[in-house]
Amino acid sequence: MTGVEDFSGFEVVKAAMEVEKNGHRFYSAMAQKADSELAREIFSWLAQDEVQHLKTLEDLVPKYEEGAFWDDEEQFLPYLRRFRAQEIFPSRERLEALLHQGDSDVKALDLAIEAEERFSEYFHKASQSARTQDGKDAFAWLASEEERHATILKERKEKILSAS
Repeated sequence: MTGVEDFSGFEVVKAAMEVEKNGHRFYSAMAQKADSELAREIFSWLAQDEVQHLKTLEDLVPKYEEGAFWDDEEQFLPYLRRFRAQEIFPSRERLEALLHQGDSDVKALDLAIEAEERFSEYFHKASQSARTQDGKDAFAWLASEEERHATILKERKEKILSAS
């Protein structure tokens, strides 16, 4: 497997499950550290939304599972580990450093917006180049969810800025 064009729907779903787990950890940590009630509320909501996405993805596994396993597990497993290693969401250290600065809620929202936009972009590209329709559909759904999160985060950031 050389890239996203080789991913089956099953592989997309399994990778996306890792993304959602990592997103839940990220947003939960941000909710605990946020200064304002509005920021705590949005990060808590996003953490819960990631749990809902994970449940949706778990429900999709049987649909994609039959005959859809990757050909070479050794090539796909590092991809899954990449998401566990927090390559898209900021590391705990980066988040901690940011939260000790002034205006940390706005900066935390900026980090979250950046992560959601990066995932959306990645999933859009993956949707265009996935080899199967189920892979295309799964990636497209994920891209739209990440876009939705980025839009909500931008709206909440504006509310926080206007309340300051």
